[in-house]
Amino acid sequence: MKPTSSIAMRFLIFMFVVLNLTLANAQLRAIPPSLFTLEDITEFQVEGSTRFLESLEIEVFTLKPGKKILRAQTRKEEDLVIVKEGQLGINLNDASGIVGPGSVAFVMPDETYAVQNNGSGPATFYRLKFKPKNSIDKSRGQSNGGSFAINWDKVVMKENEHGGRRDFFDRPTATCEDFEMHVTTLIEGLPSHPPHTHEPEEIILMIKGDATMSINNKNYVGSAGDLFFLPSGSLHGIRNSGKGPCEYFAFQWK
Repeated sequence: MKPTSSIAMRFLIFMFVVLNLTLANAQLRAIPPSLFTLEDITEFQVEGSTRFLESLEIEVFTLKPGKKILRAQTRKEEDLVIVKEGQLGINLNDASGIVGPGSVAFVMPDETYAVQNNGSGPATFYRLKFKPKNSIDKSRGQSNGGSFAINWDKVVMKENEHGGRRDFFDRPTATCEDFEMHVTTLIEGLPSHPPHTHEPEEIILMIKGDATMSINNKNYVGSAGDLFFLPSGSLHGIRNSGKGPCEYFAFQWK
C-alpha cells in the first residue's frame, strides 16, 4: 500500500492535470515546484506554463520491439528526447543512428524525426516539448548547431570531489536564449552544492539511485525515472540520500 503522503501528492498532480485539460482554450496553469514521479508522468502527462515558456509538456513513451513513432514538428515547438531504457533508433534530418540509455536528441521547429525500438526488449523515452512565450528564432537555432543527437557513450565523464559530471551541450536554441544540459554523479551522502537560486528554469531527471531535493525549504525524495521541476528563482539544493552513487540529468533554460 502506498503511503498517505504519496497518495495525496499523486492526487494533487492529477487535479493539476485535470484543471489544465479543462482550460485547454485558456492560458495554461503554471507548473508548480514539485516532484513528478515516473508513474505520474506515464499516467497523466505533465503540461503547463512557466516563466519563459507558454507551454511545457512532458510525456513518457514505451515502444515494443520494432514499433515506430513518426513525429512532425509544429511551428512553435522544440522537442527534447531522452532515452531511459532500451535501444532507440532515431532518424533526424535524413541521418539515422541507434542510441542507448542516457542518449538525447534535440529537434528544432518545422523538422520531422522518427524514433523506433531497435532492440529485443521494451524501449522507454521521455519527450519534452518547449513552446516559448516569445517568438521562435530559427536562425539563432540553426547558427548554433540546429537539431542534433548525442549518444551517451560519446560523452566523457569528468571526475570531481563530489563524484563526476558529463557535459552534453550549452547553446542558444530556436526557443531559448540559452539551454544547458549535463549529467551529475553524486557520491553517497553528499550534496551537489549548497541551496541556491538562479534565473533559468531547471529540471532534474533521476537516472539512478535516490536523491532528496529541497525546493523553497520543502523536501522531496526522488528515485530513478522521477523528475523535479525548479521554477525560475526557486531556492533549491539536492543531496544523494540513497545507498551508493546517484546520477541525474540537470538541464536549464531561459
